[in-house]
Amino acid sequence: MIRRAFCIGIALLSLNGCLSPLAMHRAVLEYDRTVNLLEAEMLLLNIARAKQGQPLHFTAVSNVAATFDFRSSGGIGGQLFESSGPVFARNFYMFNLGASMAESPTVSIIPVQGEDFTKRILTPMDETKFDFLVTQGVEPAIVLRLMGRGLAVESDGQRTFYLNLPHRPDEYREFRKRILHLSGLNVARELHVGPITFEEAWPLPLDHPLTGQALDKGYEWSRDERGHAQLIRRVTGRVALTNYDPGSLGNEERRRLHQQADRYPRNYILVDIRPGHPGGDYPWQGQIKLRSFNGILGFLARGIAAEPEFGVEPDPRSKQAPRNPVRTLAIAETDDRPSEAVFAATLEDRWYAMDGGSEGDEEPRRWNREAFELLSQLYQMTVTDVARVPTLPITIAK
Repeated sequence: MIRRAFCIGIALLSLNGCLSPLAMHRAVLEYDRTVNLLEAEMLLLNIARAKQGQPLHFTAVSNVAATFDFRSSGGIGGQLFESSGPVFARNFYMFNLGASMAESPTVSIIPVQGEDFTKRILTPMDETKFDFLVTQGVEPAIVLRLMGRGLAVESDGQRTFYLNLPHRPDEYREFRKRILHLSGLNVARELHVGPITFEEAWPLPLDHPLTGQALDKGYEWSRDERGHAQLIRRVTGRVALTNYDPGSLGNEERRRLHQQADRYPRNYILVDIRPGHPGGDYPWQGQIKLRSFNGILGFLARGIAAEPEFGVEPDPRSKQAPRNPVRTLAIAETDDRPSEAVFAATLEDRWYAMDGGSEGDEEPRRWNREAFELLSQLYQMTVTDVARVPTLPITIAK
């Protein structure tokens, strides 16, 4: 009996060691799912707020600390009763075995407000975010329909601006057609997206006393076309969308292209679709203006009912046929929680979720999922350093 009790105690201690990593594994995954669910529902909640004319508000989880306490105990006791007279001696044994686990999570959340809210939510996004997303393989049509506030077309010394707003139907159609043309070029792998690179020469004579400082600033020795020594520096300039490889241009032309883009703030992306290249029968030179994250949420909120988007066919000169759903990101507003919604948020007795579409509409549903994923990525790109925000965190301990 004693040996059995001893074996049970050893098994209990071993079981405690096995349960510890299993419980931690489950907890880490559950925390990750919970934070992901909160961020998705927060996006939907702010779209609902924008739709109902309420102020936006974001809260970011900056820290999750969980303490796990695993305990096990075991004991063996015995008592011996001697015989007295005719009563035979009997031994009594007592066993005490137990195990317990306790979890104490502490979650710190930080409201995004003040100057940080202005910089991250209200300030227009810059071209580097667009370049990063397209480089990662996100379809330009999804990115530009979400991020694009409008586009400018320059022709014969005049500049015409077309807003990406359905309540301006003629401008909205022109915006959609030109974005479809760019997306068609991307499908055909004939759209070049990236910064313009060129070489900049040191403007002072080589024997100038400041030449040493030029070497410290990244300039290098080289020779020009005539064989004369000069100091040059490779410059990574503004982002451009072109239907040709900018590297095929001469250095001076690339520098002028960068200067043309640099006339506008960094939430403008230069577009140069030239004749004589793929898609050149629908030429376009101008800029695409990017929205703020606040502008994106407002656009999606108005698209629910106030300013619904409508279908636009590609221009006949666009030979490719990229994906072209009616709505950039379809958000459904219902009285009850949609039964098949993965993410949903409620506000003022109304439910908001991604619109699943009709049965059999797999392509629009896939576009919708990609658009919502992109919206989440854009949010992450705007609120990354929450731990450094000079705002008192809110700590919740369970």
